[in-house]
Amino acid sequence: MLTRNASTLRAAGLRVTAQRQAIIQVLDDSDRPLNVEEILSRMTGYRSGIPTVYRNLQQFSEQGWVESIVGPDQVLRFVRCHSVKHHHHVQCEGCGRMVEMEGCGLRKALEAMATCSGFHITRHQLQLFGLCPKCQKGA
Repeated sequence: MLTRNASTLRAAGLRVTAQRQAIIQVLDDSDRPLNVEEILSRMTGYRSGIPTVYRNLQQFSEQGWVESIVGPDQVLRFVRCHSVKHHHHVQCEGCGRMVEMEGCGLRKALEAMATCSGFHITRHQLQLFGLCPKCQKGA
C-alpha cells in the first residue's frame, strides 16, 4: 500500500484508501496534465472505475491539490498542484509539459473588470502556453 500521501489525506479529513493514494501518486509522477483514462491506466495494481476517479479528483480539487484544465482539444485533464497560494500553470505547446507558477499579478486588472461589469469576481483561471527551454532548442 502507498503511504506517501496518507498524511495529506488524513489532514484533510479524508479516508486513506489505496485508490486515493494511487491517484495522487500518478499525478505527482506526471509533468503534464492527464485525463481520467490516462490516470486509470497508470494506476497499476489498483481497481477503480471512472466515476470513483472523478469523485476523488473533485475532492482533491476542493482541497487545492489538483486543478482541472480544459486542453485545446476540449478534453478535461488534471494537474497536481503543490502551491497553497493562488497560482497559474504554463504549458509547453511542443511537448505538453506543465509548470506551476506562483503568483498572479492580475489583481488591478480584475478589480477594473469587476468595476466595468458590475460583477463581484470570486475566482479566475488563466491558462498560459509557450515553448519550454528544451522545445525552444529543438525549434
